[in-house]
Amino acid sequence: MVPGMRIGTHLPDGWQRTVDPAWLEGWHAQPFPLAGGTTEVVAMGEGPPLLLLPPLPGFKEAWIGVAHLFARRFRVVTFDLRARFDGPPSWHEWLEDLARVADAFAPGEAIVMGHSMGGALAQRWTLARPERVRALVLSSSFARVGGTRGQWRKRYVEQTLVLASQRWLPEGFAAPMARRLAARGAWVYDAHCDEHVLAFVRRGIRGVPLALAGQRVRLAFAHDTRADLPRVTAPTLLAVGEREARWAREATDELARLIPDAEVRVSPDVAHLHLLSSPAWLADTVTAWVAREVSPDWW
Repeated sequence: MVPGMRIGTHLPDGWQRTVDPAWLEGWHAQPFPLAGGTTEVVAMGEGPPLLLLPPLPGFKEAWIGVAHLFARRFRVVTFDLRARFDGPPSWHEWLEDLARVADAFAPGEAIVMGHSMGGALAQRWTLARPERVRALVLSSSFARVGGTRGQWRKRYVEQTLVLASQRWLPEGFAAPMARRLAARGAWVYDAHCDEHVLAFVRRGIRGVPLALAGQRVRLAFAHDTRADLPRVTAPTLLAVGEREARWAREATDELARLIPDAEVRVSPDVAHLHLLSSPAWLADTVTAWVAREVSPDWW
């Protein structure tokens, strides 16, 4: 890799026009060096550090709906996950990247929060560097990719329909299709996904190279922390959407069984995109939990 080359996952420009303008408050990306190239980091707000680790495919902008709300109480830090690796894609390199970002923007302890695949990275960071994690928040995450027995229609039919329609249909057809899919809660959508959310998600789907998507899926299937999660000592909060697919709710139940004293909160009437379709609930719930669980001297 060439030094200075962009190696972080990058959401194509223009996404800013799709979101609620209020979500852009304080959102300013800056280049940051990693081994072999650069990624982009957003750091905003003041207060205890809160590291936000993005889901598949690794766009930091997945947190755009809730970051400005968290920034009212926290020093929010998020970044684009690496897309280019020296060899085969590995969780190890992601952990090294996270260490570089954390050392620069959140030295010492931090609250670490990950959504979906970002939650898998948060688990690995907590297990590898427990002294750096004051509290752990896992949003719609998993200890391993479970089976979909009895759920094939939602996993394979609905997912394929959503991805194909939103990636390849012309905008005039894709937008009304997205509204219909959201109204009936297809795949990751829910009825609270408004026009901003639907347009933003569509922009993301269209901006993901197919090879990158395949790389991320392989990494997800390589993740399994079941044997190690009972060692987690940090206070842990698990958040999941009430209308998520059954396998997502079962994954949260499994995390709750494995992580000592983990607490579960259910985001009412929303699905996997609850950090976009219900950001106020997520920000309020996490903030209240941290205020209760974390020592006032640190908080």
